[in-house]
Amino acid sequence: MKTPTLLAKVLNYWKRRAFRQKLYQQSQCIEPNHKSAIVFAPHQDDETLGCGGVIALKRKQGVAVKVVFLTDGRNCYHGAPAPIPISTEQCIQTRQQEALAALQTLGISASDVIFLKHQDSSLGQLQAEQRQAAIEELRALLQQFCPQEVYVPYFKDMHGDHIETYHLVREALKTFDPSIDVWQYLVWSLWCYEYLDDLVENKFSNLYRVAIDRVQQQKNEALRAYRSQYIPIVKNFTALPKTFLKFFDTSYELFVKASLDN
Repeated sequence: MKTPTLLAKVLNYWKRRAFRQKLYQQSQCIEPNHKSAIVFAPHQDDETLGCGGVIALKRKQGVAVKVVFLTDGRNCYHGAPAPIPISTEQCIQTRQQEALAALQTLGISASDVIFLKHQDSSLGQLQAEQRQAAIEELRALLQQFCPQEVYVPYFKDMHGDHIETYHLVREALKTFDPSIDVWQYLVWSLWCYEYLDDLVENKFSNLYRVAIDRVQQQKNEALRAYRSQYIPIVKNFTALPKTFLKFFDTSYELFVKASLDN
C-alpha cells in the first residue's frame, strides 16, 4: 500500500472538514433528553467517539445508561509490523480496562458495562446459529434493562463489525419493541468523506445533532483513556490515524435516526 503524500493528507483533511460542515448544515438540532439508554458498541472506544457526549449529558441528569461491547477488541493492531510486543490476551485486557476508565470519566460505573467478548472482526462472519445466538443475547439484555432508547453504529459505518452490530441489534429490537427510538452514531463514516454521495442523494434526511459543549472536555478526557489506540505500539504505528481523535473534538455529536420498518 502506498503511503499518502503530504499533499494527499492535506487534501483529505480539508475534504473531511468540508464533509463535516455539510453534515452540520443538514442536521437538525435537538436537545438532550432524559430517556434511559443502552449504547451498543462494536469495539472499546466507539461508544466514546460516537456518543460520549450524550452519555455524559445523560449521566449528569441522573439518567440510567448501559454500555454493551460486542467484541473483545483483540485486532486493534491489525496491520502493525511484527513483532507486536503484546499478546492477544494482554490486548483484550488492556482494552477492557481502558473502556472502564473512559466510561467512569463519562459517569458510567463498571456494573453498567457489559463485555460480550465476541472475537474482534468476526461479527460479519458468524454462522447462522451463532448469529441467532448473538441476537438472542442482545434481546435478553434489552428485556433485562428495558431502555427507552438505543444507540448503535451507523448502518454503513465502513467497518464490518460496526455494520453488523447495527443489524444484530436491529433484529433483536424487532421482537423487543420495534417502536423504540434508535439512534445511529457516526465513527468511520465521519472520517470517510466519500459519504458526500449520500448527502447528494439526501440519505441523511434523518440527521440530527446534539450540543455537547458542556461536556466536551469530559469526552476528550475519556478518549485519552484509550492510550492503546493513539500511543505507538511499534515505531511509526498507531491503532488509529494520528489526527483521528482530534477529528472528534467538536462541540456537537451527530446521529441518524433509524427506522425498523425497512
